[in-house]
Amino acid sequence: MRRAATAPLAAVAAVFLSALLLASASRLPPPRRLLPLVGGEVAVAVAGEEEKVRLGSSPPSCYSKCYGCSPCVAVQVPTLSAPSVPAAAAADAAPLVATFTNYKPLGWKCQCRDRLFDP
Repeated sequence: MRRAATAPLAAVAAVFLSALLLASASRLPPPRRLLPLVGGEVAVAVAGEEEKVRLGSSPPSCYSKCYGCSPCVAVQVPTLSAPSVPAAAAADAAPLVATFTNYKPLGWKCQCRDRLFDP
């Protein structure tokens, strides 16, 4: 007798859950896909639309930054970081446990032939 009562209850629960899933799926944002492009750019495709998104910083305008040299283009170069504390103070301080030698920050410069200019 108990099995006969649970069968309609299970059917009602299944209908309720499927209606709930359909209602919540209609409110979801459209799916996004990332499409890799050339030069560190990524295209984001959303519901048939495509939008370009650049990862990281954008290059500066090098217009008239190379003092008449042509072509003047933006390039990424490693930045030189100076020590923040004097050598004597660093020797007295406790040694650092973790060092990150693979961290090499990049900055933008304007390049013409073999010369670099500040943007």
